[in-house]
Amino acid sequence: MPELFERTSINSLELENRAIRSATWSAVCDQKGYVTDRAIEFYSKLASGCLGLIVTGFQYVMPNSAAMPYQMGNYKDEMVEGLRRLADEIHSKGGKVMGQLAHAGSRANPELFIEEGEVWGPSAVPEPATGRAPKEMTIEEIASVVDAFGSAASRIKNSGFDGVQIHGAHGYGINQFLSGFTNRRRDEYGGDISKRYRFLGEVLEAVRGSVGKDFPVFIKLTGADYYDGGLVLDESLYVARRLEEDGIDCIEISAGSRGIPSGLVPSRPNILHIEDEAYLADLARSFKETVKVPIITVGGIRSIEVISRVLSDHFADYVALCRPLIREPHLLKRWKDGNTEKSTCISCNGCFETGLSGFGVVCKLDLEKEDK
Repeated sequence: MPELFERTSINSLELENRAIRSATWSAVCDQKGYVTDRAIEFYSKLASGCLGLIVTGFQYVMPNSAAMPYQMGNYKDEMVEGLRRLADEIHSKGGKVMGQLAHAGSRANPELFIEEGEVWGPSAVPEPATGRAPKEMTIEEIASVVDAFGSAASRIKNSGFDGVQIHGAHGYGINQFLSGFTNRRRDEYGGDISKRYRFLGEVLEAVRGSVGKDFPVFIKLTGADYYDGGLVLDESLYVARRLEEDGIDCIEISAGSRGIPSGLVPSRPNILHIEDEAYLADLARSFKETVKVPIITVGGIRSIEVISRVLSDHFADYVALCRPLIREPHLLKRWKDGNTEKSTCISCNGCFETGLSGFGVVCKLDLEKEDK
């Protein structure tokens, strides 16, 4: 039976346990996306918390793909120095780190661009969260994004990271190409799901070509968009099978995005009872039953009891946590040391507000206590 504190491996990556810090925007870099001392301190706390793997907040791969303030960047070679400092600090605390790479597509925020640029998307469909319609990308622009992913992956490896994760979820660029709602192209990148997969397939090929077959390559994939015309489960299962054929090492399953009518956002509020936890585990199990590569489930995981059920009942091979580790960076260490009380996170999503306010993504309740 799989257990939380069990040593495993994925490709060349050896993990001390089955708990992963899911990629979470942390708002600790500078305005150009460079790693800061605050970022080093932030990730150092996580690294000393006994997590099996830390995935950084999404790193934008081109200047016109910044989506959030103080987001980590990975779009030029000068950024390697800071990324290497980050990887070295995590390793010095005994942790493992993976960099998540993303192009925001139509979710990019032009107010955050460090140079003049256009907001791109697969089609000129208004972004649900902002109402802004992107410029439909040309074939040449698509190729430039694919190349940017490959270059960013190379920088990840050269910085000493332990792997790379591609962001294919939450309504960002890759998810936009996969979704029939946002991708209405009539060329080789649009149409049925086999054609809408092409962009992601090329990104994976570029990333794998940059890092080699032995370097772990994961993906965070949307299992369902949860809005009319968006990506549905059967299509996403097709994508997972193609990813497995094309050499992906592991798939983390998420779902939903900000600003959609259903309200089924990735970080749902009010996870207060055990029955509220692991709200995407059933979705993850569909993928575990479809492909052989390891599956990670994320979403509302707060307690050892639920993690044990997820693993023993084969919903997933690994569990990923976001908000609990914002309030308690050492949650896994606490559990390992014998205090197995559930996370103290109340899922209020106030940590998102602190990030937008310039404090970094920290627990709003704890920040308010400090101010008193």
